[in-house]
Amino acid sequence: MFLVREDFKTFIKKYPIITIMVSICSILALLTTTAGGYTTENILKFGGYQYDLVQQGEFWRLLTYAFMHGNYTHFFMNMTFMIILGRPLESALGSVKFLFFYMVAALLTGIILHLVYSSNIVSSGSSGVGYGFLGIYLFIILFRKNMLLLDDRKFILTFIAIGLISSFIIPSSSLTGHLAGMVIGFMISPFLLNKTSTFKQSLNV
Repeated sequence: MFLVREDFKTFIKKYPIITIMVSICSILALLTTTAGGYTTENILKFGGYQYDLVQQGEFWRLLTYAFMHGNYTHFFMNMTFMIILGRPLESALGSVKFLFFYMVAALLTGIILHLVYSSNIVSSGSSGVGYGFLGIYLFIILFRKNMLLLDDRKFILTFIAIGLISSFIIPSSSLTGHLAGMVIGFMISPFLLNKTSTFKQSLNV
């Protein structure tokens, strides 16, 4: 279910929201590169979060931070994260619900970060949304497990374990953002999923 089998044209048609979000992040990565790379100045220039700037009224940073990244590794890891985990969810939820979740998860995670962070902290990245995806999958595993094949459930649980461990041991990771995103995804899941929600490539087990 998590393998990308579509060609480029089919991918765009089947997953328009994932395509748009990855495209926005990619354009910002390109602009950052042409502007001199991932410096703090450029991260903020292209929408990154900073506590002091939000306090001064730049509230849009509570959302735009989710499209900017801190370095090339951060960008490529998150885009891979988005494509692998986001595609099945966009298919199961439908593009409208998926877009709603994406924006709500990004905004709520941004607000939580702002409540926890202090002066001068700079943050960026779509990891909160990615962990929101994991929160939805965790809800499915616990309460709607027939939506996923056994191997898919094992894959997700392994992914969650690795993600949480890395959040604790990698200094540059935003543990708060990751945990917030996962909790948000888990809590919103009952409102996103209905009895007809299904993953097309999964069978009941």
